[in-house]
Amino acid sequence: MKKIIIPIIFLLVGSSFVTYSFLDSFIIPKNAKKVNFSNNDFFNESSSPINVSSSFNDQSQMSSSIEPSSEHVTDLSVYYEDLSKEEIDALFTPEVVFEERKHYSDPDIYIDITTHRNADDTTTYYVADIRLKELKYFKTALANDTFGENVEERTSDICKRNKGILAINGDYYGAQEAGYVVRNGKVLRSSVSRSHGQNSRAKAEDLAIYRDGTFEIFSEKEVSLDTIVNKGAWQVFSFGPGLIKEGKIAVSEKEEVGTALAEGKNQRTAIGIISPLHYVFVVNDGRLTNERGMPLFELANIMKDLHCYNAYNLDGGGSSTMYFDDGTGNANGYGHLINKPTQNVYGSTGAIEQRTVSDIVYIGK
Repeated sequence: MKKIIIPIIFLLVGSSFVTYSFLDSFIIPKNAKKVNFSNNDFFNESSSPINVSSSFNDQSQMSSSIEPSSEHVTDLSVYYEDLSKEEIDALFTPEVVFEERKHYSDPDIYIDITTHRNADDTTTYYVADIRLKELKYFKTALANDTFGENVEERTSDICKRNKGILAINGDYYGAQEAGYVVRNGKVLRSSVSRSHGQNSRAKAEDLAIYRDGTFEIFSEKEVSLDTIVNKGAWQVFSFGPGLIKEGKIAVSEKEEVGTALAEGKNQRTAIGIISPLHYVFVVNDGRLTNERGMPLFELANIMKDLHCYNAYNLDGGGSSTMYFDDGTGNANGYGHLINKPTQNVYGSTGAIEQRTVSDIVYIGK
């Protein structure tokens, strides 16, 4: 009898340990706290955002109230712009103009979404061209309005609750125990990413979005969070790698995120800056018949073709989601998924459904 009981005890203990480890790693919320962004005073009269209509060749026309630190000075001449001041102004409309899956404009926000096939005709990708009058419309939101590990919600649900217009998934910070996290001007995590381990990121590169509307890609090992915050960080994402740095492709043909699928063909989410207050969100399909996914190097080339001065890779795979709403919380039935977020659930063809994530990046008021 003892010969039978002892193995059973070991089996039960082992199973319990594995179950608890799984729940602790992926299910049980940890270090969770509610975060309220509603009373955000990051943008105030003494630090107003740049004027979207200013000339990119005449920096004297920038808002005089913007005073980035001496370490972070915006040189607008390095950014791409092919429209005149009058043409930029004409993109914004006095009233809300909304076309499902394609377009949104109002006095402060311009969004235009286009659908493309890659050069090999093997993957569909979606480009949201975004222009803003003020950076405060470039926001982030947390699952269940809560910061913590294993706190998750669908991208569309987070967007609708915050009355966002356009949303993509963020960096899935909740899958990591460390890494800088700044959201809407608030520091939520200041610990440096681990350099080793299953969940570590090979380059540990972060993206900072500053109050003057510019992007900077940096290494947590080389730059402290205090330095980034003192330079006026509005958002800091901790995933990567950087795709474009100062106009040049920053990844090699073989480079991949550590957990990417074989051959690096995966669904991707990326953000890029064309010029201050002119941005792009890019998401592609994958894991479906006729949708093979995209390597990082191919994504980087797309971001370069879009004239991004800096571009950054966010969480991908089943997390990759782009959602477009009319800004009323879906009250009129408008707004839905732009891409086909796919999970490996029902065989090789996948299932089109959203994965729950920690956070989103969105455009809204």
